Amino acid sequence: MKTAKILVTGANGFVGQALYRRLMALGYHVFGLDRINSSMSKGFVKFYCIDITAPFKIDEEFDFVFHLAAHNVTHVGSQETDLYHAVNVKGTENVLNAVKAAHFIFLSTTKIYKAEGKTLDERSPLLPAQEYEKSKLAAENLCREMCDAEKLLILRSVNIVGKGQPDKAILPVLFKKAMAGETLEIFGPRGLVLQLLYVQDVVDAFVKVIEKENLHGIYNLASLEHIRLDELAEKIKKMAQSTSEIRFSNESAVIFCEVNAIKAQNALDWQAKTKIQQILAEYC
Repeated sequence: MKTAKILVTGANGFVGQALYRRLMALGYHVFGLDRINSSMSKGFVKFYCIDITAPFKIDEEFDFVFHLAAHNVTHVGSQETDLYHAVNVKGTENVLNAVKAAHFIFLSTTKIYKAEGKTLDERSPLLPAQEYEKSKLAAENLCREMCDAEKLLILRSVNIVGKGQPDKAILPVLFKKAMAGETLEIFGPRGLVLQLLYVQDVVDAFVKVIEKENLHGIYNLASLEHIRLDELAEKIKKMAQSTSEIRFSNESAVIFCEVNAIKAQNALDWQAKTKIQQILAEYC
């Protein structure tokens, strides 16, 4: 379906740029939307410089909308509540009101699941703990209220990583400090277990969604590998040939809930391919 018209919101973001480049390389007609009009905007069929926190309207009709725009600073507390609501909840409502599309794809998070020590699939109980994931669940509910079920696809992803991430993300922060010989101040519990999903593997899933055309429902996107936070810090220190001290300020207990993506594997013939070691090597 190379004639498909595809709108990417958050087009200048980390995941948005990766998706845009892949779709352009495959010959799709790609439209972009972001509040920042950067040099990236020149390659789109059309670029909409829009702040989604305010109502807007787009007359163009699309085959697919990938709604990736979000406020996703997840290491801060409740002081960000208003911003999470304005961008992730009200912004999603504004996008749904503004665009007409045959298929609406919303990128959510597996953080909305209840942490109860069991493997998580799409039927697992939901109990978001922090403001970010609460806003994503609220946005999911809006999507279900405002979008026909057969048009809506919700993708719940674990941590998406890769070269080009903003410096606020854990991998670029730790690598930058390790290479400078600075103390690795880590606020997450040392026993926290991470599933790191490479951004190009996520884009692979997005492309398969387009090729399948009529997929709808909820699907987890997750890697098969996982790593403890303290092991990750040691690995980064070693790869950076660093003398940095690793310091954990949070010793709280952790409940690990592995996320499985078997449903996406079966429906999309998709599986995350990139190993943790390969991901980390990009930062060196």
